Amino acid sequence: MSFTELVIRDVEGERRIDARDLPLRIGTSGDCGLRLPGPGSGPVVMLDILDGAPFVQPVGRDTSLTLNGEPLAASRRLHDGDELAFYGSRVRVRAGTELVLEVRLEDSAYVTQPPELHDADEEGAGEAIAPTAFRRAAETRAIAPEKPGHLLRNLVIAGLVTLAAVSWLLFTSKSVRFVVDPGEPDSVEIVGGWFALPLADRVLLRPGEYTLEVRKAGYFDVSQTFVVGGEPTQTVQVSLRRQPGRLTVVTTPAGAEATVSIDETHIGPAPLGPVELQPGEHSVRVQAPRFLPFSDIVAFEGLGQERVLNVQLVPRWAEVTVRSEPPGAQVFAGEKQVGTTPAVVELMEGTHPLSVVREGYKAWDGSVTVAPNEAVELPLIELDEANASLAVNSVPRGANVVVNGRYRGQSPLTLDLAPDTDYEIGLSKAGYGTASRKVRLASAARETITVDLTARTGEVTVNVSPADATVYVDGSARGQGTTTLALSSAPHRIEVRREGYESWSRTLTPRPGYPQSVTASLRSEEDIARAKIATVIQTAGGKSLRRVEPGSFTLGSSRSEQGRRANEVLVPVTITRAYYISTHEVTNREFLQFAAEHDSGAAMHPTLAADQNPVVNVSWAEAAAYCNYLSTQEGLTPVYEERFGEFEPILPFPDGYRLPTEAEWAWAVRFGGSPEADPYPWGSNWPPRDDAGNYADESAEGLVPTIIPGYDDGFAATAPVGGFPANRLGLFDAGGNVAEWVNDYYTVPTPGLTEPLRDPTGPEGGTSHVIRGSSWRHAGMTELRLSYRDYGSDARPDLGFRIVRNAE
Repeated sequence: MSFTELVIRDVEGERRIDARDLPLRIGTSGDCGLRLPGPGSGPVVMLDILDGAPFVQPVGRDTSLTLNGEPLAASRRLHDGDELAFYGSRVRVRAGTELVLEVRLEDSAYVTQPPELHDADEEGAGEAIAPTAFRRAAETRAIAPEKPGHLLRNLVIAGLVTLAAVSWLLFTSKSVRFVVDPGEPDSVEIVGGWFALPLADRVLLRPGEYTLEVRKAGYFDVSQTFVVGGEPTQTVQVSLRRQPGRLTVVTTPAGAEATVSIDETHIGPAPLGPVELQPGEHSVRVQAPRFLPFSDIVAFEGLGQERVLNVQLVPRWAEVTVRSEPPGAQVFAGEKQVGTTPAVVELMEGTHPLSVVREGYKAWDGSVTVAPNEAVELPLIELDEANASLAVNSVPRGANVVVNGRYRGQSPLTLDLAPDTDYEIGLSKAGYGTASRKVRLASAARETITVDLTARTGEVTVNVSPADATVYVDGSARGQGTTTLALSSAPHRIEVRREGYESWSRTLTPRPGYPQSVTASLRSEEDIARAKIATVIQTAGGKSLRRVEPGSFTLGSSRSEQGRRANEVLVPVTITRAYYISTHEVTNREFLQFAAEHDSGAAMHPTLAADQNPVVNVSWAEAAAYCNYLSTQEGLTPVYEERFGEFEPILPFPDGYRLPTEAEWAWAVRFGGSPEADPYPWGSNWPPRDDAGNYADESAEGLVPTIIPGYDDGFAATAPVGGFPANRLGLFDAGGNVAEWVNDYYTVPTPGLTEPLRDPTGPEGGTSHVIRGSSWRHAGMTELRLSYRDYGSDARPDLGFRIVRNAE
C-alpha cells in the first residue's frame, strides 16, 4: 500500500502532512514536526515511507525510546498497531487505508500531574484537575505577563534547569581522542550529532554514530565513520595516504632521441612527463643511440609534488685526433673514410682499425682503442715515401680493394707500396665473386694488374599487367610483357612502363640458385584519379584517421566457431558510405586536452596514465563528450546532443567526430575492409604468436585474474598505442591493449535475417552500449576472438575508444 499523506491525532485535534514533506522529525525541540515532552532539545526518531511502507530510524542512542516495549536501536518498519513510547508519551500507529499517528501524552512524566489534596473538606475537593495538554511550541498561545515577584523565581528555576542540563550533558558524554598519522592535519571536522565539546586533546561527544573528515595538503582526504559507545574514553586512529607525485624527465643533449623506462616498463620518449608515480622507490632508465644508458633509483615522496629529473647523457664515443707528416692524408676506419689529416674524428667505444693513406707514400695501418667520452690523441704519424706503385683495375669497375686486409678504396685505384715487400691485394663487388693477387714490387717499379670478377647471377621473372608493358633493368629495355632475366647478384633497378599507366619500379638483388618472381600491376589513369582521394586525414591535434570504403560482410560468428557466445548472431550487413576511423585508440595525452583532471588509473599501474597509452576509465558519455569537443575544435557539427541528462546521437550522423557504429567497427577492425576475417587479430591459430598484441600475459600476473600461459608481451597493463602489428587496413591494436566503446545500444540481434541491413546504427534506446575488442586484462579464447561482443554502461580500467567521422 502506498500512503500519500500522514495523519496526526492528538488532544488538539487532527492535522495532515503530505508524504512529500517527510521525513517527520519526532522529538523535544521546537523544529520537530511532532513534539513530545521530555529531556533534551532535538529529534529522537525520524519517520519516513520506503517502498510504500512506513519505517522509523532512531536519532542518537537514547534508550528511553522504545517500540512495542523494546528499545529502538536500529531502523524498523512500522505495522498496524505498533506503539512508540518516550518518557511516558505514547504514539500508536494505525496503518490501514491511511497512515495515522495517535498521540497520547497523559502518562508522560513531563506533563503536569494533579496535586495531592490533604484536606477533604477543602472547597472543590471532589473536582478532578485535568493535566494541561502538551502543545508544539509554534502553536502555544500567549501567556499573560507574570507578576514581578514571580520573575526572579522563574529566572532561578531556569538557571537551575540549565545547570542541570549542562551537568547531565557533561556526565553522559564520552571522551574521544583522535590520533592522525601523520600528525598536524590542515583541518579536522566531526559530522553528526548535536553536541561536541573540545577539551585539550580530546572531545566530549554524546553516544552515537559520527563521521570524521580529515584534510591535509599532499594527502588524500579521509572520511571515516566511528561510533561512540558506552565506554567513558576511546581513541580513534586515522591514517592518511600520501597522494602520488608527478615526475618529469629531461635529457641533455635535447636531440639525443632518448627513451625512458620506469620500473622496467617502457613509458615514452624524452622529455617525458609529467607522469604520476606512487610514493616510494622507482627505477628510472634512459637509453639513447650513441650514448651510455642511464639508470638510477629515485626515492619519490609523492604528496602531490612535481619533480624534474635532469639526466646528462654521457657520449658512448670519443674524439680521436689523427695527425700525419706530411698532412693531407686520408683517414679510414674500416671501409669508411672519416677524415683528412689533421683530423678529429668521432669513434664509438671499442677497438677500431685505422689506416692513413696519402698518394706517393706508404700507407700507415694501425688501431685505436676508445673509451666513452675520453679523448685520444694519436702520436704524429710519419709517412714514408713509397717509390713503387701498383695500378689496380677490375672488370667490372667499382670493386672494393683491400691491401693485407685493410681497405684502400674502389677500382680503378693506384696503390703506393714499399719495395721488396710482400702484399696481398683483394677485390670484391656485390653480385660478383671475389679475387686476390699477391704482389712484390722492386724499387721504383710501376706495375698494373687487371682482375676480371666473375658475375654471380640469379634468375628473376617479372610478371607484367597489362601484357604489352615494357620491362627495363637499370634503365635499359629488356623485354615486353612477362620476362625472365639472368641478372648479377647485385642490386638492380627494375621498372615496368606503359603509356597511360603509372610506372612501376622496384630495386631487387638476385640470389644465385634461388629463382625469384615479382609482379608488376600498373594502375590506369582511372585508378590514379581514385587514389587522389585522401586515404588518411588528420584531426587538428594530429591524430590520423584511415579511410574505409563501403562493403558487404556478415556480423557475428558461426555456431561452430570455438569460443562463440550466444549474442554473436549472424547478421548480413552492407555499408554504403565511406568513413574515416582513427588508426590508433585515443591516448591519455589527447584526452587530457579535453579533461585535464582525468585519471586513467595510475594507482593501479603507472603506465595506465602514460601520455602515449590509450585513455581508460572513461564512460560512454565521456567518450561521446570528447567527440563533441573535437568537432567544436574544428568547426564541425557535434554528433551527440544532451537530452534529459543523457547523450544521444543525431541521426543521420552530422559531419562531426563520433564513436563508430558496431558495423563500422567490425568492417574496419575485424574484417580490415575485406569480405573475409580471421578468428583472431593475429590469424587463425591458438595460442597467440609472440608479437600478437597486448593481452593478459605473464608480466600482468597479480593485476589480472588469469593469464595466457607462456605469453609475455612486455607490458603489465596498457602499452603505448601502435606498438604491435597493424591489421590489413593499417589500424593498430585491433585486438588487445583496450576494449573499445562503440556507438550502438546493446541488444541481441534477431536470428535468421537474410536481407542485409544497410548502415545499421543499433536500437533506438537502451541501458548499455556495445563494447568490442579484447584488452590487456583478457586471456581466454572467447574474449580474444575478433567477433567477441561485450556490453556495459560504466567506465573500466581496460576500456577506451577510437573515433570516426563521415567521409563525405
